[in-house]
Amino acid sequence: MNLSEELVSIMVSELGDMGKFVIKKHCKDLNIDSNDIQASDLPRLADSLSTSMRLFGTEKAKNVYSKILKLKDLDMIVDDQTDQPKKLEDLIHLASARSNAGEWEAAGKDYNEALELAKALNDQEKAARIHRSIGNLALRDGNYRVADESFGASLIIAKELKNDKEVIESLRSMGNGCWRKGSYDIALGFLKDALKKAKAIKDAESIAQVYMAMANIYDEKGEYEKGIGYAKQSLEFFEKAGNMNSVATILNNIGVAYARMGNYKESVQYYERCIEVSGKADYVLMNAWAMFNAGEDYAKLGDFEKSFGYCEKSLEVFSRMKDRLGMSGAYMSFAIAYELKEDYEKSLEYFRKSIKLREDLAMPYRLADGCYECGLMLTKKGDMASARKYLERALKIFIDINSTSMIERAKAALDAV
Repeated sequence: MNLSEELVSIMVSELGDMGKFVIKKHCKDLNIDSNDIQASDLPRLADSLSTSMRLFGTEKAKNVYSKILKLKDLDMIVDDQTDQPKKLEDLIHLASARSNAGEWEAAGKDYNEALELAKALNDQEKAARIHRSIGNLALRDGNYRVADESFGASLIIAKELKNDKEVIESLRSMGNGCWRKGSYDIALGFLKDALKKAKAIKDAESIAQVYMAMANIYDEKGEYEKGIGYAKQSLEFFEKAGNMNSVATILNNIGVAYARMGNYKESVQYYERCIEVSGKADYVLMNAWAMFNAGEDYAKLGDFEKSFGYCEKSLEVFSRMKDRLGMSGAYMSFAIAYELKEDYEKSLEYFRKSIKLREDLAMPYRLADGCYECGLMLTKKGDMASARKYLERALKIFIDINSTSMIERAKAALDAV
């Protein structure tokens, strides 16, 4: 078989007959002849196809990348490229494909090599984008120092280029980095600057993305009404753009906000809408997120059959994909469902699994939330000594990240122990 036939075979093995149409669409988007794919096209195709396959989970993206790698040595293709600007593009594509496949360390090496080449070629626009990519990889490992430095470097270059789109993306990345480490006020400062610039150039997609980021922060801060307001504005822009993956994400996030307000009848409606939209769009990861969220809230409404059904489906997906953040969420939903059934030993088992994963992921709000919920469960169980330990840990983290509403909740829970 030639390369074209081999790539069709790979995609069919992953997606069935739909794989034939997927490869043709990606070739068309990349201006590649789908009947005459060359080895030099593979870095771009590996990136494009693995990015698309991430909607079906990291494992799918890794499978496609690994199978393409068996066809040709992608590193050799890049190394043998004599056209330096083309080599730079190929390096970026190769790094992105490896990132999609979960090969973070190899992706980081490729991005750093690409950054050096971009500097040598004085390609400042690509350098700014590479810095952001390096920053996003650093966030995965909880390396906030590298993330801050990389996003900051991207912003400096974007401003020097007077490229509004790049400035907006760099500001949004800085806001995202600050959000991840719990620096909410600083994050909002960056995002408000990004929003102002996005509105000035009337970039609807950027406006929607910034609104979504702001909604996430206000939700974690406990300012749920304000968060829902921003989320609904974001939803409106994404629906107009026909960006159904982002529509699904926002529907899930609005459900989460309503749940934190204790309005579970409203929250499950948004989760069900998300499950429907993400299912139609084959957005597997978001479909699984909405399922465990719905599972938790159906338990709070007393519908344990739906609750455990959704939790089991969700955990199966995340376990298969080796998505640890998703697994931590599914474990949490199981823990709360068992708590509501008054099976406290089973509940504690799942809380411990969730908390351990959140410790490894270095995500302060989620870790604190897990400790807080576990403390509440242990209080119900009557194990006051253990409950106090979990609640004190949660309170310390909430204070560190200045989550005002959760600080008050944790203090009230401790007072009741």
